Amino acid sequence: MNQQELHKQLLEAFKIEAEERIASMFSTLTALEKSTEPESRAKMLEIVYREAHSLKGAARSVNIIPVETLCQAMESLFSDLKQETIVFTPDIFDTFHTSVGMIENFLSTEEHTRAELENTIEELAARLTAYKQTAPETLSESETLSKSPGRASEIGQHTPSKNRPLAMETDEPRAPDGRVPASKTPEVPKKTAALKKSVTEPAAEPRIPAASPPARAWSTDTVRISTAKLDSLLLKTEELITLKQIMNQHLEKIHDTSLAIEKWKKLSEKSRKELHDIRRRIARSGQLDRFFDLYDMNHDQIRDTDHQINELATALDHSSRLLGAMVDDLLDEVKKTSLLPFNTLFAILPRMVRDISRDLGKDADLEVSGGDIEIDKRILEGLKDPFLHLIRNAIDHGIETPEARYQKQKSGWGKIRVSVFQPESNRVEITIADDGNGIDLDRIRKKSIKSGMLSSEQAEALTDAETISLIFQSGISTSPLITEISGRGLGMAIVAEHIEHLGGLIRISSDPGCGTTFKIELPVSLSTFRGVIVSASGHDFILPVAHIEHTIRIRPEEIRTVENKSIITLNGRATSLVSLSDILGLPHAPFPEGTAENFTLPVVIFGSSEQTIACIVDHVANEQEVLVKNLGKQLKKVPNISGATILGDGRVVPILNVNELIASASGQSISRVLERKIKTKKKETQKSLLIVEDSFTSRTLLKNILEATGYRVATAIDGEDGFRQLKTGAFDAVVSDVEMPKMNGFDLTRKIRTDKLLAATPVILVTSLDSREDREQGVDAGADAYIVKSNFDQSNLLEVLKRLV
Repeated sequence: MNQQELHKQLLEAFKIEAEERIASMFSTLTALEKSTEPESRAKMLEIVYREAHSLKGAARSVNIIPVETLCQAMESLFSDLKQETIVFTPDIFDTFHTSVGMIENFLSTEEHTRAELENTIEELAARLTAYKQTAPETLSESETLSKSPGRASEIGQHTPSKNRPLAMETDEPRAPDGRVPASKTPEVPKKTAALKKSVTEPAAEPRIPAASPPARAWSTDTVRISTAKLDSLLLKTEELITLKQIMNQHLEKIHDTSLAIEKWKKLSEKSRKELHDIRRRIARSGQLDRFFDLYDMNHDQIRDTDHQINELATALDHSSRLLGAMVDDLLDEVKKTSLLPFNTLFAILPRMVRDISRDLGKDADLEVSGGDIEIDKRILEGLKDPFLHLIRNAIDHGIETPEARYQKQKSGWGKIRVSVFQPESNRVEITIADDGNGIDLDRIRKKSIKSGMLSSEQAEALTDAETISLIFQSGISTSPLITEISGRGLGMAIVAEHIEHLGGLIRISSDPGCGTTFKIELPVSLSTFRGVIVSASGHDFILPVAHIEHTIRIRPEEIRTVENKSIITLNGRATSLVSLSDILGLPHAPFPEGTAENFTLPVVIFGSSEQTIACIVDHVANEQEVLVKNLGKQLKKVPNISGATILGDGRVVPILNVNELIASASGQSISRVLERKIKTKKKETQKSLLIVEDSFTSRTLLKNILEATGYRVATAIDGEDGFRQLKTGAFDAVVSDVEMPKMNGFDLTRKIRTDKLLAATPVILVTSLDSREDREQGVDAGADAYIVKSNFDQSNLLEVLKRLV
């Protein structure tokens, strides 16, 4: 390797190291600025001091002199701060942040344009050196202040303005927490003006726990490798999933073949016994002997083949399990190389919150948790822009100014909480919440009307949840002004698009005056996930398991219609019912043949805790590991489809986009075609009854009772009319009176029992005749039940019908 190639490799290694050290310095400086515990501050000062020292040495090794010079100035000033010959001031903190940012900017700039930044770096180095030459007039007073958290809370350092003067004593009104409002920072008294360069601790309220600064421990048991190589290795390993599925498919076919041969063997064994019996009964002949010998040979071949197939199936089953376990273990291990903790994303947030809040004249704190949870680095990279925008929005739109917060009896410092939770191994939930002003729903409605998106009537009819979801539409913003930070109404639309592209879901909830919460659900891996194969209109599709809540079967009578929308009740909650075929615009496949009374519809419940839909499918198949394949440039955007996968049998199956399915299903109901098919099937499930009764009142009463229970009912006015209808129609049971003209109930029952086609039809006699002889006559005629009208109870009749029909 020549000198030039070696220098190039060293530069690449330096850039990676510099990124890590710069991120550590930013986060540690932010924590140091807000901490009040002396021991914690000493530890953090030591960390940032060592980072500056190490970065200086690394820059020297690759001959980047400007970075070395600036790091030398920072290291020297950190050393004096450690020895307490000088103390921190807000201006020192600002200069440190600016210096680290300048190093970051310098290293990200092309070499031929870096000369323009060198003068700025020299000025920053000179400013850092000047702090060393500015000693406090009365160090003891400064030290006393620096060790008094209560005193520090009275100093205007917490205010975000970069050039805000410091104050020691003032008669200005203060907030309930003892802080001076940003707009009422007192002037610096003359007797303490000399202390501008040697002021004490920062704000009294610690923003970040003492243990939060990331202290990186450099380890020697690591090796640097390019992400491109890791991605290539991961993709090749993921391809083994398809091989595992192919093996499983072959194994299933061999098992099916083995079962078929087993059936042949049993049949052959049975036939062989029968033929040998025949052989003993008939005269022996050479031709018959040859026939039996050939049959024995065939039977032996079937038996041997069955034995070989079973051995092969056993061996392949063992190999398949072994291969599957190896593929799964290898994939898990390779995936771990592409997983990064959320802390790598969180590292940039404190600096951003500090800068934006100071620029906007607000006080905002960031609290993070769950940073050690790991996720695919490709997802983490894709989350960067959505995170930055949501945090900016929280400060700009959500968090109020200190004065406004005091008026609302809030702390002057706004809170932004970012937490990560992993409820399942393949899914993470992210919450970004602020305690600001919340979302102005009226302003969103007015914006949607002004933009022409909705009419006034449509906007007024929206629920709060539907109104909040409008901010994901391009052009809708709650900001009254367009600034360099926000106000154009594009950001949230881009956020939703990014989250959707990552296979996630985003939901919003807002409490006016109390804050806004964003919840994001994401898969842990971008390339593989657990999926369920569902069928619609004869086509197979993949639904991610992470978004599926339940798979159930419903009966047609469970479907109800409310405000022209089909719904079912799930766990006491009304859930919208749609059809996957309708959403995808596919023709409905015919219902499977079978007994109508056992007919049910397979339904998949998917979505999130805030919004779920019930989706009718044709069939729910097995769950399996799914390897995502892109659709290619030609099919870059297919509605409701996010990608495809290849099954073990070689079929290409589309992967459904849950976000788009939910959006497409909004306001939809099951189509008229499907509704008619369900109603037809529902009618098939109804039992048909014939009521034979000469009294109009009794006939009407029985008909209403039975139809309300779900029976299809026909009526006859006497026995002859009833028997005629029985001969021409199909009925599951007969409910008849006894005393009727032309043909009474006893005679009708006897006639039914003597007819071969009708003999099995249940007959229930409902009559006013209650004597013992009448009951015995009814039994003798062949009636299945005898109910007396004087003791008539409809529940008794329904119970009898349920038992007989």
